[in-house]
Amino acid sequence: MNRQIPLLDAIREHLQTNPLPLHVPGHKMGRGFPNELAVWLGQAVKLDLTELPGLDDLHQPEGAIQAAQQLAAQAFQSDETFFLVGGSTAGNMAMILTVCRPGDTIVIPRNAHKSVHNAVMLAGARPVYLYPDVDERFGIPTAVQPKEVRRVLEEYPEAVAVLITSPTYQGVCSDLAAIAEEVHRLSKLLLVDEAHGAHFSFHDQLPMSAIDSGADLAVQSTHKMLGSLTGSAMLHGKGGRYDRERLRMMLAMVQTSSPSYLMLLSLDAARFQFAHYGHDLLDRALRVVADSKNEMTEIAEIDLYQPASNHVIAGIDPFKWWIQVERLGITGYEAEGWLRKETGIFMEMADDRHLLAVFSYADTDKQLRRLINGVRLLSSHYSGALRESRTPESLSIHKIVKNFHLEQVRLPKDALHSSRQHVKLEVAGGQVAAEPVIPYPPGIPVILPGERYSTELVHYLQQLKRQGARFQGTTDPSLEYVQIIE
Repeated sequence: MNRQIPLLDAIREHLQTNPLPLHVPGHKMGRGFPNELAVWLGQAVKLDLTELPGLDDLHQPEGAIQAAQQLAAQAFQSDETFFLVGGSTAGNMAMILTVCRPGDTIVIPRNAHKSVHNAVMLAGARPVYLYPDVDERFGIPTAVQPKEVRRVLEEYPEAVAVLITSPTYQGVCSDLAAIAEEVHRLSKLLLVDEAHGAHFSFHDQLPMSAIDSGADLAVQSTHKMLGSLTGSAMLHGKGGRYDRERLRMMLAMVQTSSPSYLMLLSLDAARFQFAHYGHDLLDRALRVVADSKNEMTEIAEIDLYQPASNHVIAGIDPFKWWIQVERLGITGYEAEGWLRKETGIFMEMADDRHLLAVFSYADTDKQLRRLINGVRLLSSHYSGALRESRTPESLSIHKIVKNFHLEQVRLPKDALHSSRQHVKLEVAGGQVAAEPVIPYPPGIPVILPGERYSTELVHYLQQLKRQGARFQGTTDPSLEYVQIIE
């Protein structure tokens, strides 16, 4: 097996020449880097370089970057792999801009990440929505069923591609192999937002990766579940159904012309780590997580998500724990705040009833033990304390997917360019949105430009505001006002 880290080798060779950097960046290989930060970054600032002879060019790779991407393609079983320095957001945009021309129809999940919806608007495409199954008990969208894909493609035969989000933010996987059969049978393209599944390729106890399942293009946030720097990601392609030259052109359009070599190097190193040691790293972590999960399920009034018996899914990522705290009589926001302040535990996200814990190959029994002890303390502190004051309906609003079935009055791309005005959120019912409203995390829009506010959605957003949710996409982040089409 190839033991090279091409980008690291190229940078080492460059540093050995004792270079005089009469080029950007301005800190000149760390000499002028702010001291307050340099003490933390150390020698790493010397590696923050730019496109130089011998270091290759991300947008026209012929040397070290090309070699690194080829090794990544081997590791992830793709035909070609592209390094991304704008996260999976850049990859989702490049995929959709590659397959969609203005006016084209593309099939996407209504609960897709905001980057997917934004890419559809930028492409001038027409979105047609898939609706996943919903787990009513745990209030989350789960898998998109192959029969749902078949139904939508039969209704919209003009669609050029189908995009699936798998795994979901909570780790639930759709049957991508069966979906690929449906999509390819009709000569369409299958795109997969696999942001949270970069580790799937390296252990047989994990769900099958999108590329191995038959996807044409798949995007992975390497930084989320592997070891690269935040914001670094990869785009994998396989087969001959997509336009490879157009994909390269779109990647050049959506990515910076000054890519970070630290991010590129971290992608190369993460690939090396998992190509050589990934199975063993994951094997150890999987055992620790499995053992600890049994303990978590025994904590009083704490519930961990398990797929409902009537829901067909292709798998679930064991490194994602969707923790329901409803029976404690508190919101997930309150639970997150208490854990953070009292125990120093920072969760991935919280909502009105839940917490999300994300583990990885880097977690050991020590970290799992700390979480379990923290949740035990949480349970002991709150158990039954607020039950009398809680109304039966106060925590029943997390059926967010119901709000995805909103009336689409205008296409998002048309609504985006319409005249708009601000109105108070409480009077927005019946009005047509001119901006998305995106609780973050997870970054899934609850309403998109061109959709009509329902009274139920207005009440839902007001409830989220009271509980301390954060919002993106809106001109008023406090959500006192929203923009509607005049």
